Amino acid sequence: MNVKKVISVAAAILTLLCVFCGCKKKPGTEETPSQYNYTPASESTTQEEETTESVRDFQKAFIKDLSWQKNFTVKYVYNNAAQGLENAQILEKRASTAFSVEYLDTGLIMYYKANGDDIDSYVIDPSESGPLHSVITEKKISSISSLFMKLSNVDATLPAQSNVLYMYDEIIAGRNCHKYIQRAYSDAKLTESVYVWIDAQYGFAMKCEDYDANETLKTSWEVKEFSAGGITADDVYIDLSQYQFAEEVG
Repeated sequence: MNVKKVISVAAAILTLLCVFCGCKKKPGTEETPSQYNYTPASESTTQEEETTESVRDFQKAFIKDLSWQKNFTVKYVYNNAAQGLENAQILEKRASTAFSVEYLDTGLIMYYKANGDDIDSYVIDPSESGPLHSVITEKKISSISSLFMKLSNVDATLPAQSNVLYMYDEIIAGRNCHKYIQRAYSDAKLTESVYVWIDAQYGFAMKCEDYDANETLKTSWEVKEFSAGGITADDVYIDLSQYQFAEEVG
């Protein structure tokens, strides 16, 4: 995967995030019907039982705490059929003065180090001509938003949306999560179903599965390892001595 693909992947995610960020409509869809009907495949309930449970369950709110974004390490698996990505293994680490993203299956590395008021940016991409270095002027490490930060961002109003149903709590990567389902419709027909597992402590998506009308998985990710706090620049450090960097032009 090269840098251009990484950027295009991040852009594609913005459409998916719209599902979780209070959007009233998605491209090609109409307003979701006010009567939200959902019965898990493994269960059978009457309409009255389902309605009662839905009223109770959508009250399952979560706390959104972004403090983890300042200092964390996360390893996750990412799939995106439209981008030709399958089981991409990604590792992100952030400290106050350094940040790295490693695509473990392709060898792509993006590494950022604070340098005074600027940031030194290093990109090592085996599929390209060679490692590149550039300077991001007058920026702090805290200003860099990662792919995972974009993927996992969930609007805190999600549980109150009419087409969202809280299902149950489940453990993902050793962390307690609230599981929700959200469905979109067009002309009264189901067009998309999204399952999302929200971290109970911080309120970000630890796992997500996005299915089309035919129940074909389009996009998904799942955290395999996560920790917040205590990450130092030494933990993020990547040995650059083995590379010869060209200066990126433009």
